[in-house]
Amino acid sequence: MLAKQETELREDLEQLSMWGKWTIDYVKIDKALAYLSKNRLTTEQQTMLTEQIWQISRSYAVDPLLILAVVAQESHGNPNARGRVRSGNFSGALGLMQIKLETAKMMGSHFGMKIETEEDLLKPEINVTVGSAYLIKLIAKYGSWKEALIAYNLGHSAVDRLLEKGEPLPTRYYDHVISKYKDLTRISFL
Repeated sequence: MLAKQETELREDLEQLSMWGKWTIDYVKIDKALAYLSKNRLTTEQQTMLTEQIWQISRSYAVDPLLILAVVAQESHGNPNARGRVRSGNFSGALGLMQIKLETAKMMGSHFGMKIETEEDLLKPEINVTVGSAYLIKLIAKYGSWKEALIAYNLGHSAVDRLLEKGEPLPTRYYDHVISKYKDLTRISFL
């Protein structure tokens, strides 16, 4: 009888511990989003994105602050960001995670999301869904955050070619994202 009660108590404590971690993650995401967006998101959008990133991180065992570090690097938290190449021309990348329409259509089709226009990608909830899905797909493909982040920036075909040739991958983008991650880790505890 006592052993059974002890086992039940242990299970209850484990459940409470897990809920506590989830709550802390939620608060970290919300604080980091507020910091990144600098009031460019409505309260409703921030709440929706906090819940969305929290759910993605739980479902795929991904640190939510790493997703937000990509947002920090790609758009500096601007949901209306439009990517530019060095010449100043539009790169085709849009929104918080700087997703291109072709990539968004491909990723969205896996979730039953119909993405048709660039305007769809300027909706933060769509952009973060397809951007996170793409990032998670790259993590699964390469088995490492480093290679996945480099592929997120360069494109998976370019990374595949470099790996096939045995050439080193450029790490500048990865280093920037990791730096942003460390910053967000400190901010989310303030």
